[in-house]
Amino acid sequence: MCDKSHLNNTPPAESRLAYCTLSHRWGQGQPLKLTRDLYESFQQDIPFEDLPKTFADAAQITLNLGISYLWIDSLCICQDDHDDWLAESMEMGDIYANGICNIAALEPGGCYFDGPTPAAKALYFTTRGKHYLTIKSNKPSPVGEWLRKTPLGKRGWVFQEIVLSPRTLFYGVDGISWSCIEEVADEVRSMRHVAYSEGATAYKSAFANCRTRGIGTSRKMDTGESYRIWPELVSEYTDTVLTYDSDKWLAISDLAGRYMRVSDRRIVAGLDEDRLLEELVWWSKSPAGRVMNGAPTWSWLSCRSSIGMYAAKQDEMLATMITLPDKQLAAITWHTVPSSSLSTQPKLYPIRISGHVRPFCYTAQEGPFNESFDANFQTYSIEAEDKRIWLDVPLEDGTTVWGIPHSWMLAFDPRLTMILIVPSDFDQDFWERVGVCTVLVYNVGKWDDPRDRESFLLAFGPVKELTII
Repeated sequence: MCDKSHLNNTPPAESRLAYCTLSHRWGQGQPLKLTRDLYESFQQDIPFEDLPKTFADAAQITLNLGISYLWIDSLCICQDDHDDWLAESMEMGDIYANGICNIAALEPGGCYFDGPTPAAKALYFTTRGKHYLTIKSNKPSPVGEWLRKTPLGKRGWVFQEIVLSPRTLFYGVDGISWSCIEEVADEVRSMRHVAYSEGATAYKSAFANCRTRGIGTSRKMDTGESYRIWPELVSEYTDTVLTYDSDKWLAISDLAGRYMRVSDRRIVAGLDEDRLLEELVWWSKSPAGRVMNGAPTWSWLSCRSSIGMYAAKQDEMLATMITLPDKQLAAITWHTVPSSSLSTQPKLYPIRISGHVRPFCYTAQEGPFNESFDANFQTYSIEAEDKRIWLDVPLEDGTTVWGIPHSWMLAFDPRLTMILIVPSDFDQDFWERVGVCTVLVYNVGKWDDPRDRESFLLAFGPVKELTII
């Protein structure tokens, strides 16, 4: 048992020392933290008996692994120095990616808990002449929905920590579990390949080659994999909770940087630059309002709620991108925007798109998009699908919103996805995104015939070029 510890001020990313990292949830307050006043004292001695149980358990686990160094955010980042915090936060990805093992305390109050061992039994069966022996357990595995339901798994910063750590030991009331770039396992269950896992643990292998030392390959993502992974990462990440909205980009920025490295793609304000038009139809799971971080309204970074994300197929697009955003957006942290500049900040990051536009009157009870319109002796009608209206911000009844047909999908009836916009309060020449919706389209001859589709769009509304901020 260790009875003494101290702060080592060598940056983990630059050190050749083997070290572990800790992922934990502070809970109510921080029982022990580094401050400027305590810096010199911590370099000399941090009495083991002063460590909270979670820290003490993690220190003992580290020693049991034969490793002498442990990185804990609240003890290695000066908590009353914003500049130090911001600088260290930008290095968080390297810190977790280059550690030997990440120790994840799933519950507050420590890593070890008293309780019965999860029930497990051996199952022997024969299929097609082959004999199999497997272990059946009621214990959940450290993947997907189960991890997100734990106190630790709900924390936004932890998502990046779990993905980038080459190995993670999960400690919780159900016992100990493990995940690495190849497999997931627990105390009673045989291992399975990580490809069959879900959530944060499923992405470890994709980012293994982004570490500056240790395990890894030079494998690049193929096009299909890169198209799939970024929307999945955003959807998973935004299901977590951040104490401060201003951390929304910072807490995933290292992961975004590594994604760009292994996919040869560029992320601009949270969206793939090459598919920015296609990804504009991300949807907010609740109209929770804006995050005041200066991000443009066309980016999910401006939205406070959880996000669903997919990209429309290029051959289904109805709108056209005229002007892409400035490339400087790729370097912005969306964290240090001065509050005094928020009123003008969105003007710096416009996109310009061209599409057919039609105004609608929004009412929460009726839905905004149930109506018919005539053109060329033809009556067309559109009807909002049940629960297929996703607002970024709350809207008052009677608000006029404009719909831009973005893309289409042909099922039993044609479905049209629209971006919803309103005039900006900042400038009458600018527009702001307020949501998306999907509507059913009726009375179009053959929707997959470009001529019939164009007839509907001309009846829907005129073509305009719009600047969205």
